[in-house]
Amino acid sequence: MADHRDKVTLVADVGGTNTRVALAERRVLLEKSVRKFRNSDFDGLESLLLRFEDDVGLLCDAVAVAIAGPVHDGRGTLTNLDWTVEREALANVTGAQTVSVLNDLQAQAHALHAIPHSHLSPVIRVKPEKADSRRLVIGIGTGFNSALAIPNGPALMVTPSECGHVLLPAGNSEDLELAEFVAASCGFASVEDALSGRGIENIHAWHASRQGKSETRSATEVLKDIEDGDALAERTIETFVRIMGSVCGDLALIHLPFSGIYLVGGVARAVAPYLRDSGFVDSFRNKGRFSKFMEKFPVRVVEDDFAALSGLAVHLDDLRNK
Repeated sequence: MADHRDKVTLVADVGGTNTRVALAERRVLLEKSVRKFRNSDFDGLESLLLRFEDDVGLLCDAVAVAIAGPVHDGRGTLTNLDWTVEREALANVTGAQTVSVLNDLQAQAHALHAIPHSHLSPVIRVKPEKADSRRLVIGIGTGFNSALAIPNGPALMVTPSECGHVLLPAGNSEDLELAEFVAASCGFASVEDALSGRGIENIHAWHASRQGKSETRSATEVLKDIEDGDALAERTIETFVRIMGSVCGDLALIHLPFSGIYLVGGVARAVAPYLRDSGFVDSFRNKGRFSKFMEKFPVRVVEDDFAALSGLAVHLDDLRNK
């Protein structure tokens, strides 16, 4: 590895629950180097990378890290984890000359140039009007966010956002009741409070409260209960999918991603089997006089748990080629 320091990069995708780390050569991940760590086992990213060094090694000339939180001037703090990631600290622990810190959805968007079609599962099949137009990546996992990928020559320009923290839309009396229930416990009803892992838990608790019950179930338990035919769990996912479709449709109108919408994240993959039968498409397209217009947007689920790592490798390669 030492003879190839100028070719090897380190990439790390830091989520709210887990961190994935790998080495890459140009745009290709070195599969044997890929590791997945549980964040609760570490006090910060630096100690996690030292564990990775023990397993694999850290000899590299460039590092890119994606975090689930806002990033400004090479520094970011995770939204759902008490970690701060700084460019200077990463340079110190890795010895890399080039260090880049991105929002995790930006990394997912850069991966669009690298994801094989076999890892894409269609939800809404539409032939894109333009193959080289904008694409929108929407992440649903521990949190919720999106990033817009805009063609920029051979590369992509990816704009970050923190759209998961906008006010949860309420299109009918039921949605308003849910928003008020969430606001009562969280202080503010954001999109992320409904469309995330804890969003499934919040929606389930709300449906239980409507039946006079006080229940707390994890998202994993709710999804398992669906398989057992639990009516409350089924209503929970139906509500989740309906809101998911509506919010994704709103984002489509805002960004006009005619080359497609890509759903990423553990929760997006977990609910993918229910999207077609639980009202996602109808909610996505239910935009009044623009409902017909909504038929222009294809939607796919990215079935690749390590796509962000590939996106970081692409990002570093693009930086080198500037």
